[in-house]
Amino acid sequence: MTLLGLGQPAAARPATPANGRAGLLAVPALVVATAAVLTVVVTVPGVRGSGLLIASTGLLLLVASQAVLWQRQRRLAGALHRSQVSFRTLVKSSVDPVVILDARLRVTFVSEAVTDLLGVDPAAALGRPIEAAVHPDDAPTLLGALNGPPSRHNELTVRTARVRHADGRWRLIQAAVRDLRSDPEVGALVLYCRDVTRAPVADVDPDLLELSLTDPVTGLPNRAALVRRLGAVQRGAPDSRHALALIGIDGLADDVLAPSTEAAVLRAVTSRLTRALRGEDWLARGKDGDFVVLVDGGIADAEIVAARLVAAVGPLRTPSGGILRLTAAAGVTTLSEDVDTGEALRHGDLALRSARADGPGSVHRYDDALRLEQDRRSALRTDLDGALARGELRLVFQPVVDVAMQRTVSVEALLRWRHPLFGDVSPVEFVPLAEESALITELGRWVLREACVTIASLGDAGPGEEACSVAVNVSARQVRSGELVPDVLAALEASGLPASRLIVEITESVLLDDSHVIEDLTVLRQLGVRIAVDDFGTGWSSLAYLVGMPIDVLKMDQHFLANVENDPQRRALCRAVLQLGASLGLPVIVEGVDSPAVLGLLRDMGHRYLQGYVFSRPLEAALLADGAWEAYVELPAAIPAPRSATEAAASLTMPA
Repeated sequence: MTLLGLGQPAAARPATPANGRAGLLAVPALVVATAAVLTVVVTVPGVRGSGLLIASTGLLLLVASQAVLWQRQRRLAGALHRSQVSFRTLVKSSVDPVVILDARLRVTFVSEAVTDLLGVDPAAALGRPIEAAVHPDDAPTLLGALNGPPSRHNELTVRTARVRHADGRWRLIQAAVRDLRSDPEVGALVLYCRDVTRAPVADVDPDLLELSLTDPVTGLPNRAALVRRLGAVQRGAPDSRHALALIGIDGLADDVLAPSTEAAVLRAVTSRLTRALRGEDWLARGKDGDFVVLVDGGIADAEIVAARLVAAVGPLRTPSGGILRLTAAAGVTTLSEDVDTGEALRHGDLALRSARADGPGSVHRYDDALRLEQDRRSALRTDLDGALARGELRLVFQPVVDVAMQRTVSVEALLRWRHPLFGDVSPVEFVPLAEESALITELGRWVLREACVTIASLGDAGPGEEACSVAVNVSARQVRSGELVPDVLAALEASGLPASRLIVEITESVLLDDSHVIEDLTVLRQLGVRIAVDDFGTGWSSLAYLVGMPIDVLKMDQHFLANVENDPQRRALCRAVLQLGASLGLPVIVEGVDSPAVLGLLRDMGHRYLQGYVFSRPLEAALLADGAWEAYVELPAAIPAPRSATEAAASLTMPA
């Protein structure tokens, strides 16, 4: 309210000033007193000498006291007059009306702004009960609140009711009420009112309104229009059935599509989805580039519609003539009256994430299992914040084996979490939660230090003349923070581990970041630390980016090994990565080798450095100290002689 920022009046209705009447009465009183003194001096014998002096002194004192009283009365009258003027000025300057009610809830004062609010004359409102202007349905609640016990500490309370306008319409008025009935100088309720009646939208330009509710690329209704439509459906007929289907398209990432072709591809996808829809269904854009369908029917109908839409998405020819491999997944959920619009969309999004995790072409329905999964994620996200301080995190170490020399050359430090309620939590589950905040940097710093300390405690132990090295994954957030070099130096200094025995693993995308990232990695290499590109082959893998980059090792992602025994294309990819590393003089480590058959296949291709369950599961630090990291499986047969220059180059010893 306007008046709230300017202060409150000291009284409900300021009293009329005395205008100096008390001071004027002092004049005749002084004359009478003077006459009495002179009479006594003249008529009483023997008083003319000293009596005259005493009388004169008393008279002077009387005159002085009356003068002081007169001046005080004038100051009080002036202050009261100024208070009244300030009150009137304050109220008149307020845009919002001020209403003062007595103990019987009758209007004793109302500001002139009430005319603009309700169209009534302020003088006509004086003396009227507030109940006469309030809607009959709202009057009992409002009167009960105003007649209630006084609020403590003169706190403001907000009351809302419909009040009749002079033209007969009802206006929704919100009043901030200050209860001053307990103040003996006021004894009233002060209301600061404003009109909160929703303004009509007839003046909004329909073209602008439509534009604000339309996706500029596809021409479909945008998320704002979607929310409005869902709200209208939920407020509609209670016996109608509706459901939601969220369609997620994969392959539309910005780093895959050129900006000039992105819009054309999105419009082509929209055209495919529109043709696959039924006539009664409604398609819109959701968040993060997803599509949302309001399905006319139940959850089973939504699953059928979602399956048709997912099947409609597939390879798409771009304007440049290339083929874009698009895939889709879908999540469906019911739209009911007891679930608000935002919650329904969150349910659908959760089902979509579950479907995406299951693979392209999947359609998942939101159910209690997904709700429990969501609750579990929320609990893990909260508990992870203090897991390190509670000692719930630890490191395990998985060996990397040189199959040519039949020995372990390094170990990879892996983070594990044993939750007090959920038990062992997979890194696949909790690491993405940590990456949502700066917590991942704190954990990365701890992993670096702990891994270096553990490996340094082994001394120079190792087969032959080489000591064991340790590889540590660092997150993109930690690399981009600019703190990686200080963190590595602190870990090496605290542990005493030589820099040559530390391998820092980063993802491919980090190498495309700001120049300071490349500079930091270059500094680490100059210190003797080796840099490995983790999950190589899942991102932008290209010679154009790899040449000249400060890297020493490539780690081939385990997804290359899916069905590698039976899929010739997978085997060709494995050979291509080996050839790429050999052409750059970089050794390649293959992750996820879990069976002797895959081990033999990779060995025959010429791959030399392998890691996986076929050799050893991750080892606890205690087993590592006992020398278990030197163990390896019996190889099926001797390594055959390299059959090509490429394979010969790939069999070079992993650089120290």
